[in-house]
Amino acid sequence: MGALWGVDLKSTSVIVPASPTPIQERRFLSNLDQVFTGQWYMNTVWYFKPASDHLIQDQDAFFKGLKDSLSRLLIYYPSLAGRLVKNENNRFEVELNDKGVIFREAVTEARFDDWKDIKDCTVEAKLTFEDTVIADYSSAPLVRIQATLFKCGGIALGFSMAHAIHDGWAAVEFVKSWSELHTHLQLSTPPVYASHLMKARDPPVVSVPIKDYISVPKVEGSLSSNYEVFEEGAPSPYQAITFRFTAQQVDEIIQEVRNGPWQVEASSFVAMAAFTWKVMTEARELPDDTTTRYVYPISCRQRWQPPLPRGFAGNTAHLSSLAAKAGDIKNKHVSYAAKLIYDDLSCTTAEYLKSVIDWMEIELQKNDRDIGFACNFYSGTDVQSTSMVNFPIFEVDFGWGTPIHNSFTFQPLLGDGHAYLFPSPEGGRSRLVPIYMKRLAMKNLFRNELFRRFQPGLKDYSYYSD
Repeated sequence: MGALWGVDLKSTSVIVPASPTPIQERRFLSNLDQVFTGQWYMNTVWYFKPASDHLIQDQDAFFKGLKDSLSRLLIYYPSLAGRLVKNENNRFEVELNDKGVIFREAVTEARFDDWKDIKDCTVEAKLTFEDTVIADYSSAPLVRIQATLFKCGGIALGFSMAHAIHDGWAAVEFVKSWSELHTHLQLSTPPVYASHLMKARDPPVVSVPIKDYISVPKVEGSLSSNYEVFEEGAPSPYQAITFRFTAQQVDEIIQEVRNGPWQVEASSFVAMAAFTWKVMTEARELPDDTTTRYVYPISCRQRWQPPLPRGFAGNTAHLSSLAAKAGDIKNKHVSYAAKLIYDDLSCTTAEYLKSVIDWMEIELQKNDRDIGFACNFYSGTDVQSTSMVNFPIFEVDFGWGTPIHNSFTFQPLLGDGHAYLFPSPEGGRSRLVPIYMKRLAMKNLFRNELFRRFQPGLKDYSYYSD
């Protein structure tokens, strides 16, 4: 199929369950699923250290083994081999029709040691699928995978997964389960399809004000048509850089927050979230009276009552939208932002989450309404963040060892201003923090006094500029 920026695509296959799904039914999707359905794919790349020479010598056997174990895995995950459909109430469901997932085989002449740090891999965009907009939900596969062999024996698995029927935790559990079957182990956490547990109450009861979502007029077709699209080949105005924070640096940020004037007993998440919100707001040089929002998912898994079962395969991520004045975030101590986040988490109770689901139900029953997020992805004022520090990323092992790096690939359509919190292979409190925003703001970040204080070994911005 030809070389693309140093990555050769060898073949593309459709992988279906090894045994036909016995009951080809439609599965219910919750209101949280409806919010994410039919819009975009989320792309991640997993890097594994160079494997044995045997893999390089027998590429066909390597790819065949992955496809065989993936086919066996889909027996447990029939929803991911299905397609989205709409029911008589114009709500999305998943049809278990065994249409399968996409699997691409690729090789590259690149080597892991072509970069000082694999997190700076310059061919990453070619290690997964570039088209992230779902133009036609009825025919779009819910999972697309690319396996790439590097010249050195390193392996990259690129996942392009529709957010429609699972959140980030469930997606990582899917990858972990695949690795277990690939190494002939039993699934440690079989998926549980029970979205009905998150059904709206009958009748719906909204007992508290809802701040995180808005009701918008329904637009026929994919909501992805609302996203920003750039001319092919045009330089992107955005830049993504992954920063490494040692455990000591994270502890120092936590202490900075806890000892601040707002005296927040901050967790590592609250401290790092407040830190990134503050430094990105300062780097953007937002006017003081501008509203900025910290937009982040809060898992319902343990907050729901009763708690959702282990292995719950669905969207449980309530997207909180926390607003503040940019002047307060910029000019006040970082513990101020931490106090806002800490209080927001404390207010997100089971009753609030159930009221969210019920409010969505009331709006969706109007038929001419859709649910939107109470933020602006393209305003350049909000920070969208996800913490994956507790995800079992480094428990994944296909027989080549655990990952040496896991990366989220950013696209302009996802908006301006992301800051993700990833665990690092070193474990403990060390963190990888990919940040994505406009180039000028990124350049300012490198000059930011607070940021550089906790990144003392940071290279000059010119090292990262294209």
